[in-house]
Amino acid sequence: MQKFVQRFVNRNPRNLELLGFQPHPSGFDLEVRRNVLRSTYRINFVQSKSHLDASVEHWRNGIVLSASTREKAISSQLYSKTDTSAALNIGRVLAIRCLMSGILFATPSQSPENIDKNEHEKQFYKALVDGGLCIKELEPIAHTYAVDRNFTYDRFNIKHTREDKTDE
Repeated sequence: MQKFVQRFVNRNPRNLELLGFQPHPSGFDLEVRRNVLRSTYRINFVQSKSHLDASVEHWRNGIVLSASTREKAISSQLYSKTDTSAALNIGRVLAIRCLMSGILFATPSQSPENIDKNEHEKQFYKALVDGGLCIKELEPIAHTYAVDRNFTYDRFNIKHTREDKTDE
């Protein structure tokens, strides 16, 4: 006969996020970049005069992971710290770090038009995809009674009557 724990406490704070049950950030419906602002993880790629920096930012906790040509281990292996091959290798390193830390999905902070214009960004995001990181966000699971038994009310559509219509 198997024994099971009466009450199981999951100590992984990201478990709901990985299962898709965590509520995503909301309230950005009127913004132009609403998909980027609604995402759980954002990928930032910054080109400066002498270095390339990339980071993964959580919407609540800030920067979680980063890779840069400022790091001695990376810069010692590169011919130049600002060329396209450096961007490609920063993408490879960041993809490996994301997968090792359990981050499987992230959204680019730049628009697809800007990514296509810049060869460095194009190679960076190509290396992320080739490294196994999915460059899109999971669809959130709707919060209903079927998912959460503590959910005590159902949303329903309000059917207006003649008395409710005040715009005429």
